[in-house]
Amino acid sequence: MSRRLLVLTALACLSFAPAHATGGISCEAEDRAAKLTIGSPIGRSTGGAFFQFEGELEVRAANVAEDFKKVTFTKDHLTQSWFDARDLKMHVHFERAGEPHGTIDLTVEARGTANAETWRGRYVLSIGETVNGEFRSRRVTGRVSCSVEG
Repeated sequence: MSRRLLVLTALACLSFAPAHATGGISCEAEDRAAKLTIGSPIGRSTGGAFFQFEGELEVRAANVAEDFKKVTFTKDHLTQSWFDARDLKMHVHFERAGEPHGTIDLTVEARGTANAETWRGRYVLSIGETVNGEFRSRRVTGRVSCSVEG
């Protein structure tokens, strides 16, 4: 009887331990073309859902419209995301509110392991703007590092 009570007590104590159902992701890059910080708390038990995603982008490339030099991202801008034990992928899409038409697309891909403090990868930044009635697009790439917690 005392062995059964001991097992039940151990199970009850385990139920008080905090569940690791959430974590967080933060990615950063800084080079001659851009400086960016993006991140979000994530849910582990819901297939890696990204909650409260946000970020900031400073475009340092030449000949960029003033309103595209500094952009703030929200959850509405995160169009695709993937996170599992080794891969992290995020796609962010931002459109200028007025004319002329302009878009920013940011893709971040990083790889790591559960034990790694830092996940490493690349970002691809595509900037599209209408100039003199013609839509022009350019692309810059760089290295990104991400921290994954939880």
